[in-house]
Order: sequence, then structure tokens, then C-alpha cells
Amino acid sequence: SWGAELIVNGEPATKELKLDFRHRIVTKGHVEISNLISSELGGRRCEIVSPPNTRDDLVGKTCVVEEYIEISDQYKVRMEFTNEVLLLGIGNLKRRDRTPQDPGYYVECKNNRLIRRDFKSNEECRAFIASLGKDEGLLEVDPDAEAKAEQAAADLLA
Repeated sequence: SWGAELIVNGEPATKELKLDFRHRIVTKGHVEISNLISSELGGRRCEIVSPPNTRDDLVGKTCVVEEYIEISDQYKVRMEFTNEVLLLGIGNLKRRDRTPQDPGYYVECKNNRLIRRDFKSNEECRAFIASLGKDEGLLEVDPDAEAKAEQAAADLLA
């Protein structure tokens, strides 16, 4: 999944299962990870939807949530492409998962080596991805492809 979810037995985890999971990872010493996944946007890619203070230039830009600061009810975020670190409230952010059309970066394999291509902006990245579709006949992603593949495998084994 492009927007990672906690899945248990093929279903999105309930609130109770998430709490149990957090407790288990805390007991193993992973407190920071537990704190990160405890918040709604923890570890996620987000878009800034309202300007913090006088930073209108940030609206529409993307960032990754690094930490939830409970005492101030804010998120420490790192801006994509500039690596600037900011503190933002939940009202400034909207979840924006990576998609095949908006991945934020591109990885390709050349001569049996993986090469990561980074971009200066989301617009540059999307333009590059769009150009691939024109030149290489990029296929549309079928949202039911995984279910179809599982059914085909089950039919084969039956």
C-alpha cells in the first residue's frame, strides 16, 4: 500500500489492536516508534494546506511527519526537497500518500543497479512521471490487481 496501514489478518487494525501493538513495541524498547505511530499523521507524507505564520509559500508543498509533540499538540515535519524542519499543527496538514503518479522520487534499475532519482519539487517529479507514460507506454494501475492475483492463485491451487 502506498499509504502504509497496519494490517492484521488481511484487515485494517482496530484501535485496540494498535494499542496492543504499541504496548508490545514499547516493552521491546522502541518508544520513539510507538510515539510516532500513535498519532494520526505519524510517519506519513503530508501536504501543507494552510500557512503557518507568514509562510504562504509553503501551501501545497509536501513534508514527512517525523515526530508528534504531545505537549504542544504539534508535529515536527521535514519538508520534501528542502529538508527544512518545522513545527505545525494538525490544522496545517493533510495526509498526502505517495502514489504512482506522485511518488516524490523515482527508482529505476540500470545495469542491475538501483538508481534513485530525486527532484527539486513535486511538479518536477510529476512531470517526469508523466513523460514516462508518453515515451514508454506506462500502464494504468489496476486497483483490483492484487485481489485478482490472489483469486487466480487460489483457483490454480483448487
